[in-house]
Amino acid sequence: MKRLSEIQAAIQAEGVDGWLLYEFRGLNPIALEVVGLQRVVSRRWACFIPAHGEPRWLVHAIEQGGLRDVAPVSASYVSWGEWREGLRALLAGAQRVAMEVSPGAAVPIVSRVDAGTVDLVRSLGVEVLTSADLVQVAVAVWTPEQLASHRRAAEVLMAVQQATFAHVRQGLAAGQVLTEMSIQGFMMEQFARHGLDTESPPIVGINAHAADPHFYTRPEADTPLRPGDFLLLDLWGREPRPDAIYGDITWVAYAAAQAPARMQAVFDLVRQARDAAVAFARGRVQSGRPVYGYEVDDACRAVIAGAGYGPYFIHRTGHSIGTSDHGNGVNIDNLETQDRRRLIPGVGFSVEPGIYLPAEGFGVRLEIDCYVAQADVEVTTLPLQDELVLLV
Repeated sequence: MKRLSEIQAAIQAEGVDGWLLYEFRGLNPIALEVVGLQRVVSRRWACFIPAHGEPRWLVHAIEQGGLRDVAPVSASYVSWGEWREGLRALLAGAQRVAMEVSPGAAVPIVSRVDAGTVDLVRSLGVEVLTSADLVQVAVAVWTPEQLASHRRAAEVLMAVQQATFAHVRQGLAAGQVLTEMSIQGFMMEQFARHGLDTESPPIVGINAHAADPHFYTRPEADTPLRPGDFLLLDLWGREPRPDAIYGDITWVAYAAAQAPARMQAVFDLVRQARDAAVAFARGRVQSGRPVYGYEVDDACRAVIAGAGYGPYFIHRTGHSIGTSDHGNGVNIDNLETQDRRRLIPGVGFSVEPGIYLPAEGFGVRLEIDCYVAQADVEVTTLPLQDELVLLV
């Protein structure tokens, strides 16, 4: 099991007796990742990581052989009664344990264990608390090698962004027909050229489609880009390795020599909100004070709400980044959820405020990635976009 010493130090800091990992048919991918199991088995299993000592396992008798690579020593059960008594023995001496639960579903990404199993554990006289912060230590902290992979992915994304805007600029000058789908196709060719994997193709949004935060291109809605149009590119990717970390950026452009004053004002406001979020997080970390995901969201959202655009910023400020584009660590969120997890050293996240004005035919989102070092917050996707890209 990777990071066992760090996990047990976190368990001790949380003041619980251990972490009870429970999995059944893929319901808890966090448990699978923590123990290093690459496949889903057909019967439920549990692994108890105590604050001190070796992890203890309970698995079905028919799965013992198949799980020997991760659980070389395990207790077994066959019947439902033996499962219950096996859990009792597994938790002997424990009074308070962490599991993948989230009171009030405050952090849905951690809410992985079904209510019936939680009831069963509680019926054994054990208090169940959330493992939200343990999850960060176990699966959201990047290794130095992963940080290096993220930096390389970010460099490629910046190169693809620049190449795409150059491609569009040249196409417009030559009078070529450019559409959302053709631009997306060019970007995917660039991904292949640079050897970058992605969970799904980039977002290419023209005019009102840029005001749809999760717009996806499709033939029946494919829109051509013409002079005087607004363009949003949102792209994410990672190196083709299971442990590689994603990068994720969003840039915006205008197909003319100068943007309308209204559009420029909205861009400037989103930029200010982005920078306010980073400054707040950096200030807290540099001073040695804890900072939580919901607080960074508040700092960002206050800029947009203060200018009267609060109703047009309709998503959280940012998300955890890991081996999936949306990871299991702290989100920058006090809107969709109230994420009270702390930004701990080694985690990465996006900052991506947006103002979406479909009635006016455009939406601005500026997305960057950040990494929490020991005494600072680093923006890993430089340079920042501080001006609208003009496609002339």
